[in-house]
Amino acid sequence: MAESEFARLNVMVVEDEAFSQSLVARLLESLGVASVALAANGADALSKLATAEARVDVLICDIEMPEMGGFELVRRVRFGAVPGYKDLPVVMLTGKDTDKNAQNARIHRVSGFLIKPPKINTLKNAIRHALTG
Repeated sequence: MAESEFARLNVMVVEDEAFSQSLVARLLESLGVASVALAANGADALSKLATAEARVDVLICDIEMPEMGGFELVRRVRFGAVPGYKDLPVVMLTGKDTDKNAQNARIHRVSGFLIKPPKINTLKNAIRHALTG
């Protein structure tokens, strides 16, 4: 995927920490992403996915959040909680890459991980990998 192709992407960032949410959104904007939607937790993300005007192409999601964490959000998406998003590419944000997180990622068909705080090249590569499989 050429960088100019990021201009067609709609990305949702699901993160409860304001600093991390803002950082990832700014990095996405610097990559030229068409739009960045923000959600504070998994429940907020499900609601926003269901009512989004533009189709979300990639979900970047924290693992640990209040009310509904990242893996629960992905589980619900995979089981059809929001029609049309069962195969939505997902990249998880985490403070630590553990064996348990890796195992959960395989179970939930997560495309990859970003260790906080992500670097722009790591984010770019994670999105490319998520979209190409």
